[in-house]
Amino acid sequence: MAEVLQVETRKQFGKQHNRRLRKSGKLPAVLYGHGKEPVSLSLSEEQFSTSLRHGAKVVELAGVEQGQVLLQDVQWDTFQQKVLHVDLLRVEKGDRVKVEIPIVLRGVAPGTNEGGGVEQLLRRVEMETSPASVPEQLHLSINRLQLGGTLTVADIDDVPEDAKLLVEDSQACVQCGMPAVELEEDESAVEGSSEPEIVGRKSEDQPGE
Repeated sequence: MAEVLQVETRKQFGKQHNRRLRKSGKLPAVLYGHGKEPVSLSLSEEQFSTSLRHGAKVVELAGVEQGQVLLQDVQWDTFQQKVLHVDLLRVEKGDRVKVEIPIVLRGVAPGTNEGGGVEQLLRRVEMETSPASVPEQLHLSINRLQLGGTLTVADIDDVPEDAKLLVEDSQACVQCGMPAVELEEDESAVEGSSEPEIVGRKSEDQPGE
């Protein structure tokens, strides 16, 4: 079931009005797309935060506007803690949308039993798909990832049938390698260590005046 956002018409604009709106528990938003005039809206911050926690990409509007929309853009504050503004894009049956989907690793890599460490190289991937097929996340099993091995985009488990990943299948997603070890060097034992330069001391090769 799609997440539902209750929306109202927003008639006041500007930074001060938007601050007051956010203090009242609502967020400023703009709805656009499908050749229609943009509409300024406000929506519940609590409902929107819940949708984000659930990983929703496409939500249902209720209130002064209705229908499915894509969460096209979310503007955050400097510290990425609070949402400041939301852009919503109208979507209809037959539309194709481009979204970024997080990649979640599943399982345990056999290579870790040999002392290896798992490093995720690609955490999100751009996808083109129908609004109805937008997943919350994609999954990649690492149960066969050996030490020194790599898994690629082609190994992602659950790409929707009508979706197209907008990245090469050969793009590396995760690898298993030996963790880097930082060695503490004894400076006094390092071969070829140079003697500190003393400011003002004349070089032995420098001819006298």
